[in-house]
Amino acid sequence: MSITTRLRWKRVVNELRFLHEESGLLKEITTKTNTAFQEYYERFCAERSIDIRALNDKHRERIDEAYGIKKDTPTEEGEDPAARPPPGAGELMVGSLSEPSSEDPPEIEDIDIHDSFAKLFKMIATKIHPDKAQDEETRQDYESKFKEAKEALDFQKYFKLIELAEELDIELPKNYNEQIRWMKKENKRMSKIIGKQRTTYNYLFAEAENDTARDELIKGFLKQLFGLTVE
Repeated sequence: MSITTRLRWKRVVNELRFLHEESGLLKEITTKTNTAFQEYYERFCAERSIDIRALNDKHRERIDEAYGIKKDTPTEEGEDPAARPPPGAGELMVGSLSEPSSEDPPEIEDIDIHDSFAKLFKMIATKIHPDKAQDEETRQDYESKFKEAKEALDFQKYFKLIELAEELDIELPKNYNEQIRWMKKENKRMSKIIGKQRTTYNYLFAEAENDTARDELIKGFLKQLFGLTVE
């Protein structure tokens, strides 16, 4: 492998690592902001005599469409579907309803890449098998690393397998050019995911610096979800 190829490979691996970390942080922000958004949303509506339950009842189909809820989604015993708030209300993206999920079948190159990292996973798993541990502390470390490696393989976070392999002095797959092409595609996919995460009401609510900005955000939420204009 040429020095240039090695540097290109290293750069694309670092970029993929960063994008996954960024997406994870954004997901944590939106999840932890959900309660605060919901409470502010309910208080905003109460102060303006906006009946959320009536809006939910009237626009249930629109809500279900926005959040991708199927018509036959079961409710808990005794639950009134009309009174049910939108799930993760603030996780709706600004200006868009849900898009039908469609995954393209994996390309041959994608399968080849996964196979090469599956082999790397087996090499890692062999080296950190708990039976090879000399003491309990090492055993726990091996078990933790094995779990991390398994999740990396299952969720195609191959950069983590690379990190573990380098840490354990295990030879990496030699198909660097194929890895570069695959990771570039994955970086584009992750960038789109991050772009959507940054346009959720939860994230924008977390970024709002004052109540005026939060009020405008709630107004936009009501307009998008219910077609309701609030002055």
